[in-house]
Amino acid sequence: KQWYQRRVAITAGEWFADMFSRQVFPQASVVGHGVAGECVAIALKHANQLSVNGLDISFLMHRLLQPGIAETLKRNHIQIMEASQLRAKEEHWKKCEFNRQTGDIKKLDDLLKIYNLDLSKYCVSTGDDKIYVTLCHSVISFVRSFHSYLLDAKKMYNVRVKKQLIDSITSCLQFQAFQLKLAPPDSDIRTVVSSSDMFMNKEFIPAVISFLETQVTQQPVPQIRNILDTNDML
Repeated sequence: KQWYQRRVAITAGEWFADMFSRQVFPQASVVGHGVAGECVAIALKHANQLSVNGLDISFLMHRLLQPGIAETLKRNHIQIMEASQLRAKEEHWKKCEFNRQTGDIKKLDDLLKIYNLDLSKYCVSTGDDKIYVTLCHSVISFVRSFHSYLLDAKKMYNVRVKKQLIDSITSCLQFQAFQLKLAPPDSDIRTVVSSSDMFMNKEFIPAVISFLETQVTQQPVPQIRNILDTNDML
């Protein structure tokens, strides 16, 4: 009986994984970051619950969902890189203006608090409803989209995609950090460029490393730490 129950569970798991992969992963790029990761997390949670009844198929589910997870991470990485390249071309190296009434500044502040970062040190208030952040537009946009990418990756992560994930994150961070080194040597934009460079290399990248090592890989990520050493030499 136990063998039969396990066989049924495996067959049902294979059928579910096939339907899941057909329905969820192809739509990930359409509905945006986060949806695929949330669906994977829910699917694996239910698979783990079967172990209570002696039907542990979590390993099977990880293996069957692996191709879709890898493809989704790859697709998300491409989207991040394409968006970063486009923003780099359009960068004017000016501080970003926010209106208190829209709530956008609070959303950015709340996002950075997840990484224990303080936005206020980069804020300049004019006394009215406007707040200026001495970070360039491409950096702020990158942080927003990259945060969603990280959360999605966290939910889908397993050891089989570790190298792919670390390679993708490294290339994204390297590109964004290096773009700041290519800013024109104009004294009018020096404050924003310097502030953005400090934020990326002294705050955001170290925060990403900590997030990965404590909440995702549970292991050191020296490849990403090397970005900081490389940037210090430039």
